[in-house]
Amino acid sequence: MLKHLLNEAIGHFSGLSDAQLEQIEQALPATKALIDLLIRAQPFFEQAQTLYTEAEPLIDQARKEWQTVGPAAQILIDAISHHLNQGRSPAEAAEAVRATLGGSIQNVAQDRGMDQGMNRVTVFGGTGFVGRRIVRHLSDSGSAVRIASRHPARAEGDNAEQIVADVHDEHAVEAAVAGADGVVNAVSLYIEHGGDTFHSVHVEAAARIARVARRAGVKRLVHLSGIGADPASPSPYIRNRGEGEAAVQAAFPNVVVIRPAVMFAPDDAFLTTILGLLRTLPAYPLFGDGRTRLQPVHVDDVAAAIAQILRQTQRPSPIYELAGPRVYSYEELLRTIARIAGLRPVLVRIPFGFWDAVARFAEILPHPPLTRNQVELMQIDTTASGRQPGFDLLGISPRSLEEELKAMLTPKVEETQNAREPRTR
Repeated sequence: MLKHLLNEAIGHFSGLSDAQLEQIEQALPATKALIDLLIRAQPFFEQAQTLYTEAEPLIDQARKEWQTVGPAAQILIDAISHHLNQGRSPAEAAEAVRATLGGSIQNVAQDRGMDQGMNRVTVFGGTGFVGRRIVRHLSDSGSAVRIASRHPARAEGDNAEQIVADVHDEHAVEAAVAGADGVVNAVSLYIEHGGDTFHSVHVEAAARIARVARRAGVKRLVHLSGIGADPASPSPYIRNRGEGEAAVQAAFPNVVVIRPAVMFAPDDAFLTTILGLLRTLPAYPLFGDGRTRLQPVHVDDVAAAIAQILRQTQRPSPIYELAGPRVYSYEELLRTIARIAGLRPVLVRIPFGFWDAVARFAEILPHPPLTRNQVELMQIDTTASGRQPGFDLLGISPRSLEEELKAMLTPKVEETQNAREPRTR
């Protein structure tokens, strides 16, 4: 065969005789053996091409499946790595993660593309800052909403009903979920007190809601987390947020995890607090050097996104990062707020160690103005990574902080101007 190839390649052009070509062939035994092997393997190559053609649609399907399962697996790997870094053995790390998930690691079954009609949605934490707005958006769209909360309050929406439910009580969770097509977990904790710890709320209760929702046949579960959640973080708050995502993804594989940036609204504890302090303090203390990056998002945009994800018929992405249209450094944010409010503050840089000490003292108060988890969050950038879909995929244009702040301040600015103008008789 090699002699034939040599003859085809160079024999006709070089004038070499058959004997000379045979000598060349004998001088290349390995090449001859390789060509013979390739000829013998040709049927296998053809068969492999046929198998690949058959496998190609399966490869595409598997890729879509791992878009759902992959984030959960990565978070589990991160959680195990964190425990290994703490000096535990692999067996101890696996057991720690298993305990964290409450034994909820189950067989990963995928959504079969069922119609995601949301006739009834249960919203845990439906009376909170985000939850009550989710309730309103769902109610306005015609869905019947069940608000599950330990402390019932006035419902926002005509189609909403109240139910008293403690997320630490599995029977109460079962009653709240019964008959629901969709479930939203908007329960959050910023200060530990009594039996309510970051782990008990963000990990154990979140996994409980997910397990019960799956057993009840809920079509879609939305879990509210936050940008920056990390199971390997040294911060208990941030770490338990990350471990909570892993727990929920393991218990309800098709869960949709929502990671909003810091949220603002006219009645928030973020923008209004900053504005009040800028107006009151002669010098405004910065967190650290003021370079921490934020991407504030309006809470109503987050609520609208969650309501849309629940209603849409196509399968949503497993994770969404919801952030506003502009990234600020903390100092830039303060100066922007001050400029719109007509203020000229003196900004003073204060080390994070001092803030941590202040927060430890403030947490003694019934309603602390500052907590240690807030200080910890101010030490990391809370901006969209760009690796996960966001508002664009949902067709939502998030509103800007500047425009919303101007709308908030306009009446007050007009009142101030009117008060300064001389009255005419």
